Amino acid sequence: MVSVFGFSAYAQDETVIQIQNSKGPYITAGIWDNWFVTAGGGIQVYFGESDTHGDFSDRIAPALDISVGKWITPSVGMRLQYSGLKAKGWTDGLLPYSHGSADAGGYYKEKFNTMNLHADLLWNVSNQFGGENQYRFWSFVPYVGFGLAHSSGNGNSKDELAANAGLLHNIRLSDAFDISIDMRAMFVNQRFAYTTGENGLNVMGTVTAGISYKFGNVGFKRASDLIVIEDNTKYVEQIASLQQMLAQSDAKRAALEKTVAAQRAEMNEMQSVETSIPILPKLAIFFEIGKAKLTEKSVINLGYLADIIKQYPDKRFTIFASADKQTGTPEFNQQLSLKRGEVVFNTLVKKYGVKAEQLSIDAVGSKQQKFNEPQLNRVVVVEDKD
Repeated sequence: MVSVFGFSAYAQDETVIQIQNSKGPYITAGIWDNWFVTAGGGIQVYFGESDTHGDFSDRIAPALDISVGKWITPSVGMRLQYSGLKAKGWTDGLLPYSHGSADAGGYYKEKFNTMNLHADLLWNVSNQFGGENQYRFWSFVPYVGFGLAHSSGNGNSKDELAANAGLLHNIRLSDAFDISIDMRAMFVNQRFAYTTGENGLNVMGTVTAGISYKFGNVGFKRASDLIVIEDNTKYVEQIASLQQMLAQSDAKRAALEKTVAAQRAEMNEMQSVETSIPILPKLAIFFEIGKAKLTEKSVINLGYLADIIKQYPDKRFTIFASADKQTGTPEFNQQLSLKRGEVVFNTLVKKYGVKAEQLSIDAVGSKQQKFNEPQLNRVVVVEDKD
């Protein structure tokens, strides 16, 4: 899905057009970005040839997971996981992992240790179809993987190749931590437990819950779309038109500055007690989603505005700052709008010498939306306070 939008700076004389895909493409993350480690515990149940002989509750054993992984794109990741601990069940004969004496049916209790070291390919379905959102509360991540399964007990051990498939639920706690619920099935040859039978394939079902810590630079940046065309005449004409509009805007600004200067001189000559109230050009400073960083063009426009403000040292102005309500929580948006107001305030005061007492910040978060489109409300507007 591609969106095209524009905004105007001085009385709609300057237009900026941006084309961006709402679900990507994304800039490739660095090698140390978007890593995570997870530790969790839970239960697992082994489904072998004769395990259904006993009650299901008697077959539940403890499980432990430790994982480390990395997201390559918002929807594709990989991880290496250690999982396992214990397994319990029944056998229809005396086998290496059997314990105790046979019951009336000739079945023995079975206990052994398990370990599964496997590599998994992760698919974040939520980001795939909903677009990346660092503040999404619940994400669904199915995965598949392969590795080596190891069993041991009673002085015996066995190694087998194993396949894994599961569903990972990531519940957001903060920027750095998630609750991770892992529901997994391991598929392994029945030789893993020294059993023989018709099935040939045994399954270990596991459910664990734990904490996942995310480190490095978390999240991905979208890249602007590149449009390749053979005939670019239309776009050259559009660029020329925009340049003409910019030149007209500069001319109007220069004329306005000349008019204001003439009015101030006339007032001084007449020694009038009345103060001329300037007409402040409407200036909208737009920001990228989730950011509070000024573009070079915005810094230049603020310089023009500072020249006008400094001509009226006794007048006060309001820096109205907001964030769009379609993205982020109200608390996050409140802080984000305050940061946007502060960066404009600091640029006017520290870079261009505007007196701090002339300015005040009105950070409204996402409670007030001046414009109809979400991307247009990631904005700071400087207005006359009187």
